[in-house]
Amino acid sequence: MKSLLFFAVAWVICACALAETHLGIRPLDSLGEVRARFPDTQFVRMAPDWADESQVLFSLTGGSLQGQLLVLFIDGRPDYRREIADGFADDLDALKLLAAESDDQALRVKWVRWVPTTPLRVQDVVAKYGRWDAGGLSDDGFRLYRSWDARGITALLSEDEQSVLMMDFVFSEEEQRDAFIRRYGQLPAWLRPGAGGGATAAPGATPRVTPAP
Repeated sequence: MKSLLFFAVAWVICACALAETHLGIRPLDSLGEVRARFPDTQFVRMAPDWADESQVLFSLTGGSLQGQLLVLFIDGRPDYRREIADGFADDLDALKLLAAESDDQALRVKWVRWVPTTPLRVQDVVAKYGRWDAGGLSDDGFRLYRSWDARGITALLSEDEQSVLMMDFVFSEEEQRDAFIRRYGQLPAWLRPGAGGGATAAPGATPRVTPAP
């Protein structure tokens, strides 16, 4: 059971690449664990048009949060159900248990976006993280960005490039290794030393999400 869950979760999050944790939200954290970390926060499930059946986006506001958090979770249950339907899995009983998990158990963090209540000054962000590694227009061609690739941070800017409107955080290979060791006691092949890991996501690749008012 543990081995099956380990490799199933490894498969669904392997596209995630580089980042620094935000407010203690870690890779592989479940929705239930994130809820417990922010007990006074409002969680609203969103339905962006870019999300497929394995991607679940929540908006977090209120409580101790300064602004809005958008957290993308990965849901492995659709794949488990397909394997069950195919009937070729080695351990159908274990798959059935995984497929029957609640949202709080099954959903696992992939990335975090922070939309501060008041835009941040670019100079303050640079003072904290140092000079950016790259910059330009996001994939949609509408947003200017600065990225700190080693930290897995992308800041989306105002038109005058003086303010940071939102910040995206994805997870580093080291953070992912720590998460797998902590939760499962072993590493998937793609995270083992020398395996090359995942490629850093393009700075503008984070799906577009309209911030809450």
